[in-house]
Formats: sequence, structure tokens, C-alpha cells
Amino acid sequence: MNTTFFYTNECGKCAELKPLVNEFNKHLGVKMVNTYEDELITEAYDVMWVPTLVIEDKNGKHKFEGVDEIKQVLRKIVS
Repeated sequence: MNTTFFYTNECGKCAELKPLVNEFNKHLGVKMVNTYEDELITEAYDVMWVPTLVIEDKNGKHKFEGVDEIKQVLRKIVS
């Protein structure tokens, strides 16, 4: 499973999620992508807004957008 978190430094909601994503990163690994600095990756994943979490598994890419949806997904994975 590959997990990628898309954010910007200016995004308040991204800042709210960063501690949770960093904790998740310690256990499973998360690629952190600043959308301003990594435009090619952002475009390749078709990310239109931040925060966005993309999880790739054997069933394909799954995109989750917004604080509530991302928190819910991370909690499900950890539990």
C-alpha cells in the first residue's frame, strides 16, 4: 500500500492534519507532497485541492479529500 498526503504550508486544514499524518507515517509510511513544490506529482494524481490523501493498493487509487474524510480513513486503517 502506498500512501501520499498532498498539502501546502499555507493551508490551515493541512496543518491540522499533519500531526495525525506524521503519526501514521511512523507506522506505515506516507509520502508528503507539497503541491506548490511538486507540481508534476500533484498533476499525475489529479489533485485539485488540499488536503488530499491518496492510497494506492491492489484495487487502484483511492482519493480522500478534506479533513473529516481523511481523519476517518486514517482511523480505519490504524484500528
